[in-house]
Amino acid sequence: MTPMRTAIDEYLALRRALGFRLKKDERLLGQFAGFMEQRRAVHITAKLAAEWAQQTPSTDQNYHAGRLRAVRSFARHRIHDDPITEVPPTNMLPRRRNTFQPHIFTGEEIQHILAASLRKWGGATPFYCLGRYTMYGLISVTGMRVSEVLNLNLGDVDLESGVITIRNTKFGKSRLVPVHETTRAVLETYRDARAAHLAGREVLPFFISEPGRRITHAALGRAFKRLTRRIGLCDAGAPDGPRLHDLRHTMAVDVLQKCYSTGADPERRLPALSTYLGHSHLNYTYWYLHQNPGLMTEAMTRLQHRWEASP
Repeated sequence: MTPMRTAIDEYLALRRALGFRLKKDERLLGQFAGFMEQRRAVHITAKLAAEWAQQTPSTDQNYHAGRLRAVRSFARHRIHDDPITEVPPTNMLPRRRNTFQPHIFTGEEIQHILAASLRKWGGATPFYCLGRYTMYGLISVTGMRVSEVLNLNLGDVDLESGVITIRNTKFGKSRLVPVHETTRAVLETYRDARAAHLAGREVLPFFISEPGRRITHAALGRAFKRLTRRIGLCDAGAPDGPRLHDLRHTMAVDVLQKCYSTGADPERRLPALSTYLGHSHLNYTYWYLHQNPGLMTEAMTRLQHRWEASP
C-alpha cells in the first residue's frame, strides 16, 4: 500500500471515530489515490487536485466542486505529516449557487396524493397501495427523510408507545420521533397487512416490496413521480416537478406557518423543529424561512413591529 493510501485510511478512520460515515469520500479519495499513482505523484498539489476533480464525463460545476471538496478536506489532514502538501483554496472550482425551490404542497394536494395512492393503478395490489399510502403519509406528518423511512426496521417502530427510532441518520446520529395517535393507527394497519403478506416469514425492513425486500429510494421516487403525473401535479413530459422529499419541506414550513398564525414566536420553536427533523445545525432549519415567501413576509412584518416598538 502506498503512503498516500495509508494516509487516506488513517484520515477516514479518524473522522469516522468522530461520527462521520464518509462513504462517498472513501470512494472519491480511492479514485484520487489511483490518479496520483498514475501520475507518479507523491505530494498533493492544488493543480493536480483540480485536474482530477474535473477529469469526469460530467460537466456539472457542482459535481466537480464536490470532488475537490473531498480532496481539500483530506489535504488539510495530510499537510501535518507532509508539509509539502498544498491545500486547494476554497475559491477553486466553486459551487454554483443553488437556486432550487422546493414545491410546498397545499393540504388539498397532500390529500389528493394520499387518496390517489390507494387507487390500484395499473393493477397494483392492495398491499402495494397501502405501503405507498403509509410511507407518503408518514413523511408528510413527521418530516422524516425518505431514506430514514426506507431504512426503518420492524424493531424501530414501537407502536405501543407511538415512537419511531431513526438510527444512523444522514449525519450518523440517532433520534426518536413521536407520532400522533392517528399516524400510529395507520402504521398498525400497515404492520398487520405486512404480517399477513409475509405469511410467517421474518424480514428485517418495516416497509417492504411485494417480494419482501427493502424498498429502494429510486423505486419509491419513481412511484411518486408517476402518481403526481397521473393526478396532474406534474406534466407528463416534464423532467422536473414535485419530489417526494418536498413532503418533508412542506411539513417544516407548515409548522412555522402555524407558529405565526397562532402568534407564537417561531424562532423559539426552531431548535425543537431542528431536533425533530434531524438537522445537524440550526442554520439548516432557518433555510425554510428564506425559501418560503410567505414565511419571509411574516418574519419581516414581525421585525418591523419590533423596530417600531423600540424606544
